[in-house]
Amino acid sequence: MTTNRPLLWTLSIAVALLAPAAGAQPAPPRTEAQESDALTDRARQLFEDGVKAANAGKWADAHAAFLAAWGLKPHYQIASNLGVACLRVGKPRDAAEYLTRYLREAPETKVQERQRAEASLQEARAQVAAVTVRVAPDGAEVTVDGASVGRAPLADTVFLDPGRHEVGAKLDGYVPQARSVEATAGGTEAVVLDLQRTPAPDATRAGAEQIGLPAPEVRRGSGRTAVLVTGGVATGVGAAAGVLFTVLANNRAGDAETQKTALLAGNRNPCTARPAPAACTKQSQAVDESALYSNVAFWSFAGAGTVGLGTLLYAFVSGPEARVQVTPRVGINDVGLSVGGAF
Repeated sequence: MTTNRPLLWTLSIAVALLAPAAGAQPAPPRTEAQESDALTDRARQLFEDGVKAANAGKWADAHAAFLAAWGLKPHYQIASNLGVACLRVGKPRDAAEYLTRYLREAPETKVQERQRAEASLQEARAQVAAVTVRVAPDGAEVTVDGASVGRAPLADTVFLDPGRHEVGAKLDGYVPQARSVEATAGGTEAVVLDLQRTPAPDATRAGAEQIGLPAPEVRRGSGRTAVLVTGGVATGVGAAAGVLFTVLANNRAGDAETQKTALLAGNRNPCTARPAPAACTKQSQAVDESALYSNVAFWSFAGAGTVGLGTLLYAFVSGPEARVQVTPRVGINDVGLSVGGAF
């Protein structure tokens, strides 16, 4: 009998917490009228389903029902029952969060209910770590292992399962910060994060000069190099496209000629008939595609040549030591550009 007392005492606390009004005889827990009015009909039904499952010892079903009710209506009465259910299904961290929420929102007049909730909270806290997180400035997003847990200032303590965790904070215009925490069962930790504003580029340069460091070097000619590289790549792509479409045009022209030969094999043109055979349509499409590919190839080569020439001229006139003069020439016998100077 002695070895069973802790288990019976724990179950009695859970059942008592689920029943707002305690009595000498066990009775199904019921919501008070005022609390029931605060719940939506669906949430209230789920809550009652959870109470029935808890009374039957089906804690997994009770947890699912209370969690669904909480999703519809996050009321403190649901938080208390959900917290106990989390504790019974092996989720002490969640239990601590919901029971803390209950104690923060439940009226002080609920003396017995709050005492039972505090007892269950202590049972949950013995299995997790309680971390107080303080972040400046207010409004920063607080994260635990990359997941958001709210914005500063946090209303409640953060509970962590035993092990190593990373507590961080971030806010637009500020440098993010993070601290590693080694959580132990029943332990308490405090994390303070003071975010600093992101320095402006001019401030970074001034700070480097003040401590005697050379200012970041601004490389000259990087824009010229980018233009030359881009021009070279564009020229190559244009030329490659011209070759590709030339091959396609030739292939389609060959197909069209082959189809034409087959159509005229009987010394008459079947395409003059109405309706024309499908082979005539295919032959016509082959001719059209060949013409289209030829046009694309022409303009690809023309574009590649234009870009290549422009890039070459830019290389001449934009070099650091270039002293080049480009003069247009228009005469009776020639039209072009005259390029002269020292390179």
